[in-house]
Formats: sequence, C-alpha cells, structure tokens
Amino acid sequence: MPHPHAELVSLLSTLVSFRTDLAGGDERALAAHLAELLEQRGPDEVTVADVPRPDGKPASFVYARFGQPRLLVNAHLDTVPPNADWSSDPFVPRIEGDRFHALGAADTKGAIATILGALAEVKPKDTGILFSGDEEFSSVVMRAFVASPHRAGLERAIVCEPTNLAVGVRHRGFLAFEVTVSGPGGHSSHADTLAAPIATLARVGVALDDWGRAQRPLGPPGFPGMCLNLARLDGGVAFNVVPAQARLIVSLRPPPGADTKAIEAELRALVHAIAPEATVAFIRTNAPFATRDAASFEPLLGEPARAPIDLGFWTEAALLTANGVDAVVMGPGNIAQAHAPDEWVSIDELGRTRDLFRSVFQAGG
Repeated sequence: MPHPHAELVSLLSTLVSFRTDLAGGDERALAAHLAELLEQRGPDEVTVADVPRPDGKPASFVYARFGQPRLLVNAHLDTVPPNADWSSDPFVPRIEGDRFHALGAADTKGAIATILGALAEVKPKDTGILFSGDEEFSSVVMRAFVASPHRAGLERAIVCEPTNLAVGVRHRGFLAFEVTVSGPGGHSSHADTLAAPIATLARVGVALDDWGRAQRPLGPPGFPGMCLNLARLDGGVAFNVVPAQARLIVSLRPPPGADTKAIEAELRALVHAIAPEATVAFIRTNAPFATRDAASFEPLLGEPARAPIDLGFWTEAALLTANGVDAVVMGPGNIAQAHAPDEWVSIDELGRTRDLFRSVFQAGG
C-alpha cells in the first residue's frame, strides 16, 4: 500500500541527497535543482544567484516570484556538517515508522519539501518563495536578499525552522566579540617590567562577567539576563615566556527589544576603561527578534498563530523584521533533532505542514 505522503517522502529523499554544508557541500547544485522544480509550478520569475562569503566558496539561493509578492515564505537549503555518531549515511534517507532520518530532514529541507508539495496543488498569489543558503554560518544570503530589489513590496514573512508547527514570535539575538591585547613579549625573568596581556584580559573578563551578572534580573518576561559567556581566553607558548598577545572571546544573547548598538558601545567602553590599548572586534551581530503584529498572521496560519511561542534559538526572521518585513517562525520538526546525529522529522507532520502551506497559498499574499 503506498505511503499517504509518498510524494513528500520522494521529494525530501532527493533534497537530502544534495550535500549543502559549508565544509563539503555545494549549495548552488541544490539551488539549481530547486529552480527546476519551482519552474514546473508556474511562477512569473525564478532567480538563482550566488552571494560571496568573506572566506571560502560562495553561498547560493533560489527565489520564485508569483505575482507582486507581499508575502515571503522562506526555508534555508544549507545544513551543518554531519555530527559524529550517525548510525547510517546522513545523506541517504532512512525511514523507521513515522520518522524520516537524514541530515537536514528537520532543519530545514523537510520544510522545503512541504512548500513544493503545496505549490504542486495551489498556485499562490502575490507570494515569494525563497530557498536560501548560508543560514547556518553567516547569513550572507538573507542579508543580501533584504538589500536587493526582491525585498520591495514584501510586508510579511513565514520563516521555516523546526517548531513542530508552533508559531514563534520572539527570540534572543546573538553577539560575539574578540578582545585582543598585545605587548612586546619576552623572557619571563623580565615579567615585572613587561606588559602582561593575559593578566590584563583576565581583569577584563572579570569585569564583563560582573556586568553579565548584573543583567540577570533584567529583561522582558521570559527573557531575563544577557546570557553573557566568557568563551575562551588564550595566549602564550611556554611557562618561561611572557606572551606577546592574548585573546578573549565573549558571547551574549540580548533579549527581544534590546538595542544591540547601545550594548556594543557599552561593552567597548567597559573593556577600554580597564585596557585602553585593547582591540575589540565584533564577529557576530545578530539582532533579537519580535513579531510586530502576530494577529495579522492568523488569517494565514489559523489556530497556531493564536497561541504563539517564544524560541530558544536565533533565526533569520530577525533580519527580515529589522528590514521592515514582519515575520513569524514556523515549520515541521523539533529543534532537539536539528544538528544531532540521526536527525529526523515526522512524516505525518510533513503532511500537515504541506496542508497548512496549501491553505496559506490559497489565502494569497
């Protein structure tokens, strides 16, 4: 007897066979394949493009335009590299009961399959479909998209991430920075007269930790504190050498509504009050996210939009809302399976997601 969702299983089986992680994958190959599938679904325009990364191979995306889009539906086509301890080939699907196992099944190639499944049944009005790369690394594709002409006219977006079809409307941002202190370095017999980069950064680290502790009772309901983390302090080569340089890596997760630019400025000032000679470089500046008008999504998403949830992970919905496109986060699968060995998504949930997107497309942008 055929599986009730055989078409979705077949679609997803092909999608996961394309390796799209940064380490060993090729986003462009999958984007080109998706473009062919989207062309079969009657859009007015399909665009495939690359976006350069600061280092390494370019990222890719495919965008299909139906009419004059006011609604964007987005899922990312890249994955993380395979985690250790997979019990089978992560690029070959394995079905056990209701579970479809493969890398990216939940995060978020399963969502792509459901969108394609719905598009095969309903041609949407005034809707854009974006399958984007580089979500798992630096988000260069989404940053380029919101700065491109494709952004014009968009009012709302559904960003697919594994939420078990709950509608996410808030999450923290993510900032990370490096503090570097240098000195002449030298023989440890001169330690009393040479700059001590590690000791200086130890003092900076304590001050940052104190700042983070002071933030813990603050913040909006559900998001207390800043989650400041002293991630790494390193420098030096041997016990009898005064190091010439030391580096401290710090991360924090500002709550929804936080002014990340003001936080950056405050932390730079704190560092320089202790170590004026220090160099501070922010290596991640991902803003927090909050849906502006969750009720406007109810006609599209129904009951789940009336019972929204907060999310514990960052998404590219933050980039869309920061650029004037109100967004929610929703998709099949559970974040607990994402990035994990033997990642899986419920096949029944894929079917329900396809049905939900069919309703979204019938409602139109």
